[in-house]
Amino acid sequence: MAHPADWSVNRGDVLPGCSWFAAEPFTVPEASDVRLADITLSVQPGTDLFARWPDEIARSTVEVGGRPALRVEQVTGPGFYPEGTPITTYVVDLGPARDGDEVLVADTVGLPGSDHDRNVEVLDAMMASLALDGAGRV
Repeated sequence: MAHPADWSVNRGDVLPGCSWFAAEPFTVPEASDVRLADITLSVQPGTDLFARWPDEIARSTVEVGGRPALRVEQVTGPGFYPEGTPITTYVVDLGPARDGDEVLVADTVGLPGSDHDRNVEVLDAMMASLALDGAGRV
């Protein structure tokens, strides 16, 4: 999966390696929900891809790594992130070889001080270059 060569990537000490990506160096904190990376990837239990998401403003069905996927854009209302925060998310069906219908979730959140437009471009390029093996692994 392509990402800018000068970006930092987590080593895998706290979270699985190559699951956080950022334009600036960062350290993944132990036991924290603080978002320090521009782009995050995680494998999660299956999601109903067709249900409307909170604060959703756009969605498209796409293909990522040869698998069906969904690209969702949101602008948050009051809640966890500051109101008006843009979020772009991909949800990728990892296929029947994965236990429990797991999906890959890749997203970027336009928190204050971040370059959301650049991060969306990088996320889109990462998803365009993602290759999955027959077991739904990157």
